[in-house]
Amino acid sequence: MEMGKEEIAGKDYLVLMEPEPMSRLKTQYRSLRRQLCFIQSICVLFCVTCCLFTVIYHSYPSTCKENGTKEAAKYGMQHQGSEEMTQTQTISVTRLTANPDAFGREPNHVPWKHARDPDHPEYFTLDEDGESLTVRRGGTYKVSLQITYRGVENRNDTLILQHDIHRYTDSYVGYLPLLTYLETVNFTSPYWRKSLFSEGIFPLESGDKLKVWTNSLSLIDVGEKLEQKTVFVVYPHFST
Repeated sequence: MEMGKEEIAGKDYLVLMEPEPMSRLKTQYRSLRRQLCFIQSICVLFCVTCCLFTVIYHSYPSTCKENGTKEAAKYGMQHQGSEEMTQTQTISVTRLTANPDAFGREPNHVPWKHARDPDHPEYFTLDEDGESLTVRRGGTYKVSLQITYRGVENRNDTLILQHDIHRYTDSYVGYLPLLTYLETVNFTSPYWRKSLFSEGIFPLESGDKLKVWTNSLSLIDVGEKLEQKTVFVVYPHFST
C-alpha cells in the first residue's frame, strides 16, 4: 500500500512540473520577438538616414557648382573691368618735365615739355608758352608735382623753398591755388640737393589751365636725368 501511495505522489509531481517548460518557451519567444522588432527598427532608421544623406549630397554639389560658376563669372567681370580701368589710367597719363631752354621767359613760372609724346591729348594739352596745361575734358584728376632744387654757392643763411600749382578758370578772376609746398633749407655746405613732392585730387573743368610757380626758379636742378627729378604729372582719377 505504501508503494502505491509513493507512485501516485510521483505521478502528481510530474503532472505539476510539466507546464513550467511551456511557460519558459513562451517567455523566450517573446524576448526574441522584441529583439527582432528592435533590430528591424534600427535597420529602417538606418535606411531612412542613408536616403536622406544621399538626397542632400546630390543636391548640394549642384548648388555649390552653380554658385561657384556665378562667383567665377562675377570675379571675371570685375577683374576685366579692373584691367580696363588700369589700362585707361596708364594710357591717359600726362607727364611733363622741366624745359631748361625756356627758363626766364616768365619770372617764377616753370616751363615744361612732354617727357614723352602724349597718347591721349583729349584730356590735356600743353600750350605753346610751355607753362600752361589746359584741361580738355572736365572731371576729377590726380595732380602730382616734384621739383628738385640744388645749390652751388657758399651761403651762411637759410632759404625757404616754395612752389605752388595755380588753377586759372573762367569762373574766377586771377588764379586759385591747388597745392602749396614750403620747406626751409639750412645751408651747411655749398653743394646740396632737395626734392619737394606734393599731390592731390581735384575736380577740374574743361578750359581750366594749370601753372606751376616757384620762388626759386634759378635753383631748379636741370642736370642729368632731369625727367626723374622734376616732373609734373596729371591723369584722370577713377574711384574704385
